[in-house]
Amino acid sequence: MAINRRITSVIKRWDNADFNAHKYTIIYSSTDSNAIINGEEVFLVATTQLDFNISSISADTNNVYVLGDKIDVVNGSTTLNGYPNP
Repeated sequence: MAINRRITSVIKRWDNADFNAHKYTIIYSSTDSNAIINGEEVFLVATTQLDFNISSISADTNNVYVLGDKIDVVNGSTTLNGYPNP
């Protein structure tokens, strides 16, 4: 498997993921795990790394992580300074 060289700013254990605040695009599992990702059952082999847009996740271990960025960074702000216009 190729090593991912992308930079992300957030890592959360799957059960602490906040889909309102973050956009997750990478899943990493440090141990063999069964997971449901975007409604599909998936078996993650230890050290699995999957790259795609994640909208929901659950797993049978605490060793599954999601990586991504703050949602306002992904979506972009309405002004260059990051604050909405008054």
